[in-house]
Amino acid sequence: ESIYQYISEQMNCRVKDLYAGGTVFVEARNKTPKYIKILSVQDTNIVAISSDLFPEVTRHLDGKNRDELYESDYVFGQTLHYIPDIKQMQPWPFPEEYTFELLTGDEIEKLKGIQGFDNSLSFDEDGNTPTCIVLYAKKDEQIIALAGASYVPQNPCTSTGGLNETMSNQHCLREVGIDVQREFRGKKLASLLVHNLTAELLRQGKIPFYSASVTNIASQAVAIRSGYMPLWTDTFGVRDIWKSGK
Repeated sequence: ESIYQYISEQMNCRVKDLYAGGTVFVEARNKTPKYIKILSVQDTNIVAISSDLFPEVTRHLDGKNRDELYESDYVFGQTLHYIPDIKQMQPWPFPEEYTFELLTGDEIEKLKGIQGFDNSLSFDEDGNTPTCIVLYAKKDEQIIALAGASYVPQNPCTSTGGLNETMSNQHCLREVGIDVQREFRGKKLASLLVHNLTAELLRQGKIPFYSASVTNIASQAVAIRSGYMPLWTDTFGVRDIWKSGK
């Protein structure tokens, strides 16, 4: 329910639209000009379009199937988004050849200046970071792999029973990222860190999700090996020809 609420907010649609089936066109009045985004979940496609392009894009895309929507002249780039399979999310044992550390909140500040972990940890020019929890592996006192989870502030959870009741209306979604130094790839560190970080987030009553480009097979494999399953896909770019109004 929380994931669907988040998706609906991103796409300016109603939650019930995500269950409609077929293609639903949404006029995104609050978006900037030349905005187009396509999202698919189950058998539903949501096409959010800024008001300036809504009549034209709707006319061209109406009646198109999913592949035709994503291969249209309007958009480019697709991202797969995964959610954890709760039944698989029991912590895995850590191998003895590495050391591991979990950091939360202000503890993460000690990692300022670290390089090579842009997918899992980032600081702005003021030293602030949206990353709220990290789990990393060290070898010979060097961090070799790091999984981090960032706040997703657009989605406030609502108390609707079950897991949501433990969240007290706090922002509960966390997006998980992973980086492994090249020489340590292929040693299952990525799936281990993502899996155990996800288990910890769930223990805290948070809802993690994981994203990977459709062209990044390695990242997709990490998601599956870590116990995630795909839920939705969306586009992340608008072609310049439409942005420029040509």
